[in-house]
Amino acid sequence: MKRTVFHIIMVMMLAGCSIKEDRTLCPCTIMVDLSGMDREAHAVSDILVLTDGDVVLEDEIPAVRYSEPYVFRVRRVSTTVDIYSGWKESGLTAAGFKVDEGEQFPELYLQTERIDTDAESVSLAAGLHKSYCKVTIDIRTEGEYPYSLSVRGDACGYAWDGEIIRGKFEYSPALDRDGICTVRIPRQHDSSLALVISEEGNTLREFALGEYIMESGYDWTAKDLEDVEVEIDYVKTDVIFKVNDWETTISFDVII
Repeated sequence: MKRTVFHIIMVMMLAGCSIKEDRTLCPCTIMVDLSGMDREAHAVSDILVLTDGDVVLEDEIPAVRYSEPYVFRVRRVSTTVDIYSGWKESGLTAAGFKVDEGEQFPELYLQTERIDTDAESVSLAAGLHKSYCKVTIDIRTEGEYPYSLSVRGDACGYAWDGEIIRGKFEYSPALDRDGICTVRIPRQHDSSLALVISEEGNTLREFALGEYIMESGYDWTAKDLEDVEVEIDYVKTDVIFKVNDWETTISFDVII
């Protein structure tokens, strides 16, 4: 009996890392708790894991699996975990969650964690955050609005580590019958966002949309980005910017 117990103990010791062994060679077990995920809002989520900048795991997690931990192992090196939902069907780019010019930003919910894997195991609670801002633009004018709009900025997405990717963003939304359009944009790093009104490729007027949003007290560093409403009244030759309960009116001479 004693010999059997001894053999069991020896097998267990050999299966793991010994005290004298370089423990950086032992994998770290990461356990992701998905129980707090909103099943209705995120029927499916994705997970992507990078170690030393290389993708080592990419998987899709349906809501039926949220009740049990998602477990995987990685080497004890620099590790980043991205959990996300709502990204476009065409997939990720080599840079990360990035859109090209002419595309609006997807309805991305994202959680990025840089994990210290110098341990036997690490626990992580999943909690996605709204990582886009929907800008609603309401044009008030008499008759049909003959001009085109575009929103331009200097942020086009997020890198694998969650940092903002600086690059040209431009999207031209189409007005509906009520003169309303929307555009989704990623988190901004400055106030360079602009609303451009043009006709046949010629810029007629440009508004410093980013500055007005900043003046409203909008927090681009918030975990969950709020949406923005912009009202443009050409009948009164005013532009009314609204961000939640804040608004400001800018008067100008009609040139269009």
